[in-house]
Amino acid sequence: MGRPWPILAAVAALLALVVWLAYAWFHQAALRDSETRGNAAIERLASDLLVSVEKFEHLPYLVGAEQMLTRALQSPGDPERIAQANRYLLFAQKRTDVAAVYLMDTQGHTLAASNWDLPSSFVGRNYRFRPYFQDALNGGTGRFYAVGVTTGEPGFFIAAPILSASQVIGVVAVKIDLNAFEDKWRAEGLQLALSDDKGVLFLTTEPAWRYRSLFPLKGAVVSQLRETLQYGDPTPVTLIERAGSAPGPTVQAMKVGGVPYLVQGRPLGRFGWQLLLFSDPAAPRARGLLAAELIGMGLTLLLLLTALVWQYRRRMAERQASMRERARVVAELEQRIATRTAELTAANDAAVQTGKLALLGQMAAGISHEISQPLTALRTLADNAGKFLDRQDTANASSNLRLIGELCARMGSIVGELKAFARKEPARLQPVSLRHVIGSSLMLIEPMRHASGTRILHDDTDLQVMGDPIRLEQVLVNLLRNGIDAMESQRERRLDIGVRATADGHVCVSVQDHGPGLSPEVQQHLFEPFFTTKPGGKGLGLGLALSKAIVREMGGRIEAANTQPGARFDLILQPAPHTRDPHARPAD
Repeated sequence: MGRPWPILAAVAALLALVVWLAYAWFHQAALRDSETRGNAAIERLASDLLVSVEKFEHLPYLVGAEQMLTRALQSPGDPERIAQANRYLLFAQKRTDVAAVYLMDTQGHTLAASNWDLPSSFVGRNYRFRPYFQDALNGGTGRFYAVGVTTGEPGFFIAAPILSASQVIGVVAVKIDLNAFEDKWRAEGLQLALSDDKGVLFLTTEPAWRYRSLFPLKGAVVSQLRETLQYGDPTPVTLIERAGSAPGPTVQAMKVGGVPYLVQGRPLGRFGWQLLLFSDPAAPRARGLLAAELIGMGLTLLLLLTALVWQYRRRMAERQASMRERARVVAELEQRIATRTAELTAANDAAVQTGKLALLGQMAAGISHEISQPLTALRTLADNAGKFLDRQDTANASSNLRLIGELCARMGSIVGELKAFARKEPARLQPVSLRHVIGSSLMLIEPMRHASGTRILHDDTDLQVMGDPIRLEQVLVNLLRNGIDAMESQRERRLDIGVRATADGHVCVSVQDHGPGLSPEVQQHLFEPFFTTKPGGKGLGLGLALSKAIVREMGGRIEAANTQPGARFDLILQPAPHTRDPHARPAD
């Protein structure tokens, strides 16, 4: 495939050879078909012409059998007998619809004729020089096509002798008009010509060809034509010349006036005539060219289709190789991504745990104060219970013991929440009661809330979401701590926790403070790791970034916006199926 030009040149040469052979074959087939159809047409038209002419061959004999013509020949000076002959010949002409019927003596003088009363009458004319008269005078049937010397109109003359005592005493001639055949041939859309035994065309659909010869005439023939005045005085001019070898057994390629024709001939027996059919050679050539063009286009389309298929298969092979290479690269990238994801997940878990421990550290002081008070009360109640028992005051002792139990339960709840908050576990999505999450978060944030004097208002809800309860508590605690810190410089501090179902089927948990709000710069970098507005030592800048990652892991999102007053953070979470387990939580 490095040098395709020789292959393309060979294919083009082979295609040209096939097209040329197709043209030659279909051209010859078209010529044979044209020859077959031409032969059929000539045969039909020749039979029609022969039938039309031969039906008049015996007419001169029938007319000559009339005795009044014999009496007219025997008494040419008797006007009465000549008049009778004229009337009879006119009757015969009208009954047979021939051009003319006339009677001549042995010297060729016309004694009577069917047109005796017309200016172009044959009566008194001498036609001894005509061959048909000579043939009839010799006892045979005279046949001759010529232009009338009297009327100037062409016709076919048939003559027969009139006998008396076995002697020829006169001749009867019949003139037949054959021009109607020219009109009939033209009506069929054919180019036809009828030539005599000398090769002169005397009937033709082309007026310019009339009385022209097929080939150059010899001197003796020219002299004969002049003597008989067959076609008038002018010598016929050669019209047709051969143009090459005959493409078929009965077809010849000729030129007529410089125009090429295919010529087919059919001889008409004893008349010595030949019926010629001229056809356009362009028609077979056009059929051959059309067939060659169709074959060429078909082969070209086939070659193009083959090339397209080959090109398609080549492209498919290249594509498959590319896909295999791409699959290998993708597999390698997926392996790298999986490794990197595992590393990032481990780092994220560590960061989450670090954030949780940082929160625990910050809450430790408040929680220790919260626990120290119940411990002091426990000691006092325990001492009093002992004294009441010594006094046998069981009622007060039981009351103190009940109070001791309640204080122990409270401290156990605080410690349990801290342990659950600090535990490092993977996220496990399950239906989570928002009432329980909010309650646990408020318990964890209670020391800080109490120390800051913040009021926290929250909705009572029975909605559940899909999430990890511990991590959701971590996010909510972080948002509550941020809200309390945002209102540090204010005298009146208030946080609102709202829960609602959104129009798109999610659940929104919002934490709104009444602080100064978020500046545009803070909003732009709010969820970036290590970005913080708190003074040094009070925050790492990981809280909101970790919260966003935790919420996204649970299929939700976190949004922030300014309100009047303060700022609001919205947790958009996936709703849980409609199951009610508002207080369920994992065991320690």
